[in-house]
Amino acid sequence: MTARSWMIRELRKDGLTVAPVSDHGVVVTRPGRPDAVAYCCEFTTTATVTAQTVADALHELPDAKMIIVFPSRQLVDPEAYDLARECGVCLDTFGGFSTAINDYDDIACYQHREEKYLRGSCFTRTRGVASVLRKGHRAWLLERTNGLRPLTVVTNDQYEITAHQLVAELEQYPELAPDAFVGTNPSTSGFSSRVIETTQDAGIRLFTMKEFLRTLREPWT
Repeated sequence: MTARSWMIRELRKDGLTVAPVSDHGVVVTRPGRPDAVAYCCEFTTTATVTAQTVADALHELPDAKMIIVFPSRQLVDPEAYDLARECGVCLDTFGGFSTAINDYDDIACYQHREEKYLRGSCFTRTRGVASVLRKGHRAWLLERTNGLRPLTVVTNDQYEITAHQLVAELEQYPELAPDAFVGTNPSTSGFSSRVIETTQDAGIRLFTMKEFLRTLREPWT
């Protein structure tokens, strides 16, 4: 079964009217709202989603408002997110597509919940960040104010993360050099000694969200 066939099956289980379009696309008919058109990056043939993958997807399916990737089965280059943003389309997962279908008239405007949380926290609570740019499934470039250098961070919203999970998260972003790993769950108060050692070995800083927000207006070496 292809990734697109699986997607269609899952969407129909939810009672949605969905049909294939072009070689890799799907269209979901939504009464009273625009059709939701998305391109599916087939993980059996595309191991790494690049900017060229995004360009090819939009050439094949110009009406696509979302490009669907599978981070557990694919690597996704930061440049793929950059080009998708420049082209006015959203690059996200099947879960993101499912949410966008229900919650957004224009699915290209969908934002991952982590992005919403980062934007809200960084903009309103610190005023130290000018923009948040997505660079991976849970990787972000924070462009800071007052001439401070940008920061690249990887986030995770689990209450507790293991060292193994942390390594798996970081391995999703071989093209990035993260400055920090941030646990964004509001209930997270700290990390295990093995997680701390893992981030030290990786040469990145480790923060809870509260700790991280306090550093945003400070210089980082």
